[in-house]
Amino acid sequence: MVRLLQFFGLGFVLLMMLNGLSWLIDDGGEQARMRAALGEIQGRDAVTLGGSVGVGLRYPQMCVDGADFYWDGQDLFEVAAVADLILDGPAPPRYWIVVAAPTAQSYDNGAAASERGARRREFHRLLFRHGRFDMIGGDWRQVLVTAVTPALGYDAWGGRFHALLHRMGLRAAPKPPVDLAARDLRTLDPVAAATEAEAFTERQSAHLERLEYYNGSIPRRAERALLAMHRRIREGGGTLILVVPPMTEAVRTATERDLGQEVREFEAILGRLAADGVIVSDHWRDPAFGGDYDLFADNQHLNGAGAEAFSRSFANELRRRGVLPPATCPGNQESTDFPTTAGREMLQSVN
Repeated sequence: MVRLLQFFGLGFVLLMMLNGLSWLIDDGGEQARMRAALGEIQGRDAVTLGGSVGVGLRYPQMCVDGADFYWDGQDLFEVAAVADLILDGPAPPRYWIVVAAPTAQSYDNGAAASERGARRREFHRLLFRHGRFDMIGGDWRQVLVTAVTPALGYDAWGGRFHALLHRMGLRAAPKPPVDLAARDLRTLDPVAAATEAEAFTERQSAHLERLEYYNGSIPRRAERALLAMHRRIREGGGTLILVVPPMTEAVRTATERDLGQEVREFEAILGRLAADGVIVSDHWRDPAFGGDYDLFADNQHLNGAGAEAFSRSFANELRRRGVLPPATCPGNQESTDFPTTAGREMLQSVN
């Protein structure tokens, strides 16, 4: 019995040591990047929140002094939680641009069936560092897991063990991080895009089916989170802008076929948000972009040329609608000279 207690005691001590190290070590640099990005927001005119499709907005081309805080897989509950943190700062932005695409309302990274629990724990770790231990989207499980066992809150340890096994010849080399500069130069092959879109929507359908089975209230709660965020921003004199960036015709066709109910639900939510005063700008079906595959790095993400073109178009739209003041710089007329010799290459699509 004594040996059994010693065994569990030693295990507990080792776990606490790992947990302590996990607050100091960030192999992927994710926490450091998030903290740095958060520090750039106060005092700026605008901020971009949401998932990785935020790469389609470039503030220099919009002639707006803005900062980015979009991350791969960021759900709408995390958007609202980070907005609360920013709003409590000394000089929050006036314009809040949330990027979202159809089906975004159906994701909750803290749900039991979610494949993105690590993503939610990363956000809890960030909030913990700012003295915030609130639940995100009513999710108490990930708060508890992150607080009690922070070493499980990110992928650094998994990456370290993967690298060790690779050196021993037992695993393939770790996948390199996405090169954002290289992605800006890529263009998309329309033939490959159709095949990839089918595979993407198949994976997405399976994931959303599991999420809905265990918790069908996610879309309603996501809408309430956005409404609460909008009203708090409005009380402070700010403006919430929800933009749906363009995607390729291939992924749009597959999504409307396989996830038509979710698409219609998303559009209904946009309508209700607009009725409450949110500025909605929906370009998901924009023919000026969706059929031009040279403007995309993959089915969901604009490349550099596409992002600059869309940013100018989006900013001009907002100025025509009286949302943004007149441009005071020539930035929205300038373009980067992206090489046209970059080959067509497929990237793994992410939300």
